[in-house]
Amino acid sequence: MKRRPYHVARQWSLPLALAVLTTFGLLSALLGEGGVWWWLSWFALAMPLLVIARYWPLRRLFQRKLRP
Repeated sequence: MKRRPYHVARQWSLPLALAVLTTFGLLSALLGEGGVWWWLSWFALAMPLLVIARYWPLRRLFQRKLRP
């Protein structure tokens, strides 16, 4: 069986994007003066939760594939 090549950018692109988005959400909530900034912070801080909700059911599927 052939192995796929390992790409660091492919593996870490989503976690880095979520980290940047979360940092932006925290800073906009702390430094923003209300209005649009609060909406942007809510959106930015909700995105990691939506990603978790999306991939949580697939967790068992991946665990079954890894077991021998």
